[in-house]
Amino acid sequence: MDKSTLFGFLFGAGLIFLAIVSQGNFFAFVSIASFLIVTGGVFSATLINYSFQHISETFTILKQTLTNTRSDMTEYIEMMTMFARRARRNGLLVLDDDVGYVEDDYLRSGLELAIDGISDENLQQILDDEIESLERRQEQGVKVLESMGGYSPAFGMIGTIIGLVLMLQSLEDPESLGVGLSIALITTLYGTTMANLVFTPLAGKLQERAEQLVIEKTMLRVGIVSLANGENPRIMEKKMLSYIKPDERAEYLRIHGSKGFSQQQEEKMYNNWVNQQKDKWENVLSGLETG
Repeated sequence: MDKSTLFGFLFGAGLIFLAIVSQGNFFAFVSIASFLIVTGGVFSATLINYSFQHISETFTILKQTLTNTRSDMTEYIEMMTMFARRARRNGLLVLDDDVGYVEDDYLRSGLELAIDGISDENLQQILDDEIESLERRQEQGVKVLESMGGYSPAFGMIGTIIGLVLMLQSLEDPESLGVGLSIALITTLYGTTMANLVFTPLAGKLQERAEQLVIEKTMLRVGIVSLANGENPRIMEKKMLSYIKPDERAEYLRIHGSKGFSQQQEEKMYNNWVNQQKDKWENVLSGLETG
């Protein structure tokens, strides 16, 4: 799971728990009725507003966002420049067998289109359409979570009204007043907590990840088009480097800037790239020293 998300949730929930137990009894803040009002109301309203398919896709995307590690964009640049050098000497068809080992679906699909010889205009259009489709799916997920964050306090208030009505109906019975007042206050607590500790922050996390994915796919699009057009690998590399952070770019240039390879070393590196694509660059270089 994404470390910052897990830490933020545990830290926030821990502070609330600590505030409760330091001043009173934790179980006094546990109410099944309040929990059902908020969670049931939120999911019911979400089902009314959005289709089941959109809700299912949202939680699928959210799961991927929280469980998948961020891609190392410099690894993509290394891979693409290696492919470009290979294709420049032997033609794009030489990449046909190796493209199947590319893990990223967008990159693999784009490379397959380039190898098939699709026109430059159609290639760019298809790649752009896929990025736009990705943006739409991500934005839909953000909207669903933002809506759930908006519904939570509202249903907290509904629970408060229910609790107050129950309390007013039992004014002659002092022992029943506590039940109604408890539902009134605890439901508001649950609603605001879910909104501000769960749904709204998760919407922000999804938005941030969506922006990063668009940058990543746009960088890959530049590399695919450059490869298809037979551009100099160095030119392609410089274009792709403009999409990564300055510190990552500086580190990449420190390692790759003045490093050249003999044809024998290039062949050795290429033949082992499938097994070495997750290795640190220093380990790859050490394996080439005898090449």
